Amino acid sequence: MYDQHDVETLERQFNAAMEEADTGTALEAVRRIYDEFDRGGEGLEALLHPDFQIRMETVFLDDKTYKGLRGYKRYRADIEELFEADRFQPEGLRAARDGRWVVLGRLQITQKEDAGELDVPLAHVLEQRDRKVASFTIYSDISAALESVGLPT
Repeated sequence: MYDQHDVETLERQFNAAMEEADTGTALEAVRRIYDEFDRGGEGLEALLHPDFQIRMETVFLDDKTYKGLRGYKRYRADIEELFEADRFQPEGLRAARDGRWVVLGRLQITQKEDAGELDVPLAHVLEQRDRKVASFTIYSDISAALESVGLPT
């Protein structure tokens, strides 16, 4: 899935992006949203816009799209099929001019095949509509995430 060269490149992109990132109260609010995603259930349903979707631009599940709460549950099932355990930890936030956000974070996973653990940088582009989460796109490539919302890399 990831080789050493890929991870080193992603680390450089992540560190450069974090130099401009907000790590204060806005990040704390985003972490609470991600906590609801981890818990699932009614709290999550209240956060999601009716047109909610997840798009994957990653080395795993690439080009997949999941729609609605049912789609979120399918996304979680696909992730659980790939990984023994996973956790995305937001570490920084970059705001785009159009109201979208790039959430910079670390994905900690335990692989199923060999139980090997990985900690890799990842970016989510988060869009809100009507004060609810309308979409997020998950990127393995930090620069591509920033470029997708018009932010410098």
